[in-house]
Amino acid sequence: MTGRVTVNADLSFVEGLMQHGGADLKTCYQCSTCTVVCPLTPDELPFPRKEMLSAQWGLRDKLVKNMDLWLCHNCNDCTEQCPRGAKPGDVMAALRSQTIEHFSYPAVISRAAKTLNGNAVLFLIPMVLIAVVITLLNIGDGFAFLSAKPIVYANMLSVSIVDMLFVPAGLFAAFNAYKGLSNFIGGLKAQYPPTDGGESLPAAVRGAVKDVLSHIEFKKCGTNKSRNVAHMLMMYGFIGLFITTNAVMILHYLKEFGFDVQETPLPFFHPVKILANVSALAAFSGIYFIVRERVKNSATSVLSLFDWMFIGNMFLVIMTGILCQVFRVSDQANLAFFTYYIHLVMVFYMVAYASQTKFGHIFYRPAALIYARYSGRNKEIIRDL
Repeated sequence: MTGRVTVNADLSFVEGLMQHGGADLKTCYQCSTCTVVCPLTPDELPFPRKEMLSAQWGLRDKLVKNMDLWLCHNCNDCTEQCPRGAKPGDVMAALRSQTIEHFSYPAVISRAAKTLNGNAVLFLIPMVLIAVVITLLNIGDGFAFLSAKPIVYANMLSVSIVDMLFVPAGLFAAFNAYKGLSNFIGGLKAQYPPTDGGESLPAAVRGAVKDVLSHIEFKKCGTNKSRNVAHMLMMYGFIGLFITTNAVMILHYLKEFGFDVQETPLPFFHPVKILANVSALAAFSGIYFIVRERVKNSATSVLSLFDWMFIGNMFLVIMTGILCQVFRVSDQANLAFFTYYIHLVMVFYMVAYASQTKFGHIFYRPAALIYARYSGRNKEIIRDL
């Protein structure tokens, strides 16, 4: 007696994967080499072989709720060992981008982030918004900030005005991230019910944070083990820049309320300025090493537009930030203020669309790592295949 299995294949999902980084998906013939060489895959239901099979069949609903996509660190050891050139590492990355699109709110932003025309619109919004605000605030005095000495960026846009632009953008991103993650975690719960072997939620959070900050899992990778250094440089660089940005804001408002603190721009040897410059150099170095590695391995590994826009945005945020300081110190007013305007546009894109672009992995990966510990995925998981 034979049974009948119903497969709900989504061919448009397969086409999307192949268009956004998984072009060689169909060459996989399920030899399982990728799973054998992966040092991160769990003993129970290991990846990425099962994800390659599900992707070939277009099992969209199963894949977007797949926790294992986020346990993979995209070191691409599997891609280098694949005898068919199916690039399973790239397929896993494409599946993550499809997951972000599936759960993002509103999804139209994530879809736009995958195309050139869509990104043009996403960038046009802050370009016009910030340009209009600058014009309305400064047209009355003939843009006097351009000739004022010394160069002070707050003369073009005060800290309060910048906050009025970016705080709503941050709240917009936070709300969208909450909506997306709520649905994502709901999907994980449906596909990976918690087991008795799971950790408590506080312990799971502590363990996941420790794993992220130490990159301990990434260090288990083989051929591409060195990539963890580049990722750590970029991660810690942006953490440092996030801290310094908020520190400058706090210093500003302390000054407003009468506290005796240093006004901006801060001197070079101020602790906040030192942290900012060290963080910028670390982030720049990390991005440089990532791009260099990707270009060197371009024959065996590809980056989709979704990935390149993320890297490009991060690079321009760092470079314009560094150049703002260079042009200010060298008294190049026109270049300084134009670069500052571009910097604000890049930061707005990064902040406002954080949960819908590749930057969304800072939400989805930690959520998956926490739930993996909470559900007991690191030990054993039983589910309907």
